[in-house]
Amino acid sequence: MLELPEMVTLAKQMTEASAGDPIISVTIAPDRPKFLFLHPEPEAFIERLVGRTILNATHAGKWVLARLENGERLCLGEMFGRILYVPAGDASPKKVHVTIAFASGAALAITIQAWGGVQVLTDRELAEHPYARVNLPDPTSAAFTREHFERVLDDRHAWNRKPIKAFLVHEGNVPGIGNGMLQDILFRARLSPKRKVPDIAPAERERLYGSIVHTIADAVLLGGRDTEKDLYGNPGKYVARMDRRTAGTPCPDCGTAIEKISYLGGSCYLCPRCQA
Repeated sequence: MLELPEMVTLAKQMTEASAGDPIISVTIAPDRPKFLFLHPEPEAFIERLVGRTILNATHAGKWVLARLENGERLCLGEMFGRILYVPAGDASPKKVHVTIAFASGAALAITIQAWGGVQVLTDRELAEHPYARVNLPDPTSAAFTREHFERVLDDRHAWNRKPIKAFLVHEGNVPGIGNGMLQDILFRARLSPKRKVPDIAPAERERLYGSIVHTIADAVLLGGRDTEKDLYGNPGKYVARMDRRTAGTPCPDCGTAIEKISYLGGSCYLCPRCQA
């Protein structure tokens, strides 16, 4: 799934590649997946894009938000899939679910592999969006301070006795973190995904905050994870320390075999010694 480091990269590249290039057509595949969350419905979606021009693109958690000259946004996110820029004259991938063609002859080819949002939203619709949390600071923002993080951790009403895994992957807490980046964040913080939020000691909170900020910064600097691709189809250069490829191998810090466990509907990879 595309997470914050990939969305930062995609937003920057989308601005560079497509800003100022008018959209001349939009094609939606008739066999689009059930979980392609298109908004509005196809005819209105196409009408709200054709003739518009992307001014720039930014990110918000697991979303890329491309601002159009009429003030609306093309929003792409929560996506198991690919967003690919196809230069003029190049062939599109064989499987594409939404194609946005530009006057230059280039196109954006969007392919959904499991689910994903492809939406055109007004600022009001975006402000009310349940997942694209534009009003919450993410770990790349200067507003994501230790004090902000502490306030969110202390929201006992919502998170009393919840595990730290559930807390971190919830967009209303720390936008942009999914099960992929979660593994290295918790390893760097020396925390088990099962630890309950209220039980995390002050020193561990400080370590967790630093781990979130620095792990995300490392992945952003390297253009995202090597298991995901950028707008031009190139894989990122961030190699996870904890993922399916490292299960059973020695922990890079203590040498204990890395374990794979199933927890809260997904796989977690951890060192049973460092993250006890």
